[in-house]
Amino acid sequence: MKIATFNIDWAKKYKSEKTKPQKTFFKIEDFLNKQDFDFLILTEAIDLNLEKFPFKYFSENIPEHIEHEELNYSNYLNGEKAFRTAIYSKTKAVKKYAVADRYTNLALEFETEFGNVVFLATIIGTWFSQKLKYAEAELKNLIEDSKKIIQQNKNLFIVGDLNTSFKLNEKKIQINKKISESIINLFEELHLYNATQNIEENVDHIIVPHFLNNKIIESNFFIEKDELSDHKGIFITLQ
Repeated sequence: MKIATFNIDWAKKYKSEKTKPQKTFFKIEDFLNKQDFDFLILTEAIDLNLEKFPFKYFSENIPEHIEHEELNYSNYLNGEKAFRTAIYSKTKAVKKYAVADRYTNLALEFETEFGNVVFLATIIGTWFSQKLKYAEAELKNLIEDSKKIIQQNKNLFIVGDLNTSFKLNEKKIQINKKISESIINLFEELHLYNATQNIEENVDHIIVPHFLNNKIIESNFFIEKDELSDHKGIFITLQ
C-alpha cells in the first residue's frame, strides 16, 4: 500500500504578476497523473482531475467571497474553491468522522489489506509562524480529533502538512519548539510512529500506527521542494 502527501500550494492559482496560474495548475495535475499511489492526501488543495483515483474527498471549502481567517480566498485564488485538505483514493470511504474544524481537518475510514484504517488529513500552521494563534488552534483541534478517533479505531494515520521538521539539526524548519514537542507527545501518547521523520528538509508527514512500523519498506520524497510547490511531496510504502 502506497500513501503520499503533497502540499500543492494552491497549484499557484493565487494572484501574482510573476506567476502564470493556469500553467502551474496543469503542470501539477499532469505530474500527479503520472504517479501511482493508493492514497494521496493533498493540502492547500484545489479540485484536481486525477485519473487514477475514482474517489476524492475534501474538507469543507473555505467560505467564498468573504474574508476567512484574514484572507479572502476567492480573490487570492482567482475564484477557485479552496480546500485545505483532500484525500484521493482508489477505494471508496466507508465512514466519515466528525472533526473540530471542518475547514482544516478531514477524517475518513477505508478498508485496506491492513484492516480498516482512518486517514486524518490535516494542516498545522496555515500561516506557518506568522500568525501563531491559528497554528495553536489547529494543533489543539488535531489533538482533540486524534484522541476521539482513536477511541473508535486504533488504526489511525495522521497525514498532512505539520510545518515541522523532526530532525534534530533542522530546528529552524518548525513553527516553534512548543508546538513541535506537543506533536511528538501526541504521537507517543497514541502509540503512533512518524514514518517520514528522517526525510531531510521536510515538514509534511505520514504518521502510522506503531504496529505497522515494521511493515514500512520505503519512506522518501517523490518531488523536490520548489519544483512545483514550496513543499516536498513524500510517500511511504507498506508491505
